[in-house]
Amino acid sequence: MKNLILYRVLTYLLFAVAGLMSFTLLATIMAALANPALLFLVFIIACVIIYTYCSWRFLKRGIDAHLYCKPSLRDLIKVNGYGSIAFSILFGFASFTVLTNPQLMEAALENAISMQQAAVEGMEDSMRRSMNIVLKFLLVYSVLLLTHIIITFRLLRTHADAFHAH
Repeated sequence: MKNLILYRVLTYLLFAVAGLMSFTLLATIMAALANPALLFLVFIIACVIIYTYCSWRFLKRGIDAHLYCKPSLRDLIKVNGYGSIAFSILFGFASFTVLTNPQLMEAALENAISMQQAAVEGMEDSMRRSMNIVLKFLLVYSVLLLTHIIITFRLLRTHADAFHAH
């Protein structure tokens, strides 16, 4: 039961972030039309959003309401869960690396400032603080998402009867 309380809290936290990520997805899709290299990022973000929604639906229907869930829901959770694991590993590792190596953050800031030229003058400290907050958020989010995926996969096995018609 304690696992289910943690799972519920994580589900709703991730659900709120996925709502915000959906706006990021729209912007990334537009950018990917001009730069196809961003299509992988679009795919990964879409996986996280779909996984989050499907795991929430599994919680509400399969676990809480004890209703039948289509096997396609389980498949969507699994497939997008693997994509979300990739997101967690990529963004978690990148955030951890940059946070533990301040010279990498400085190099990235210098690069961003040089690209923006005069538009960013005097905002270096603000950019540094913002980048630090975003990196810490991504690190925490990646760990929470990975924890949620592990619990979801266990619950899929435990509640396998939710995917069989009674």
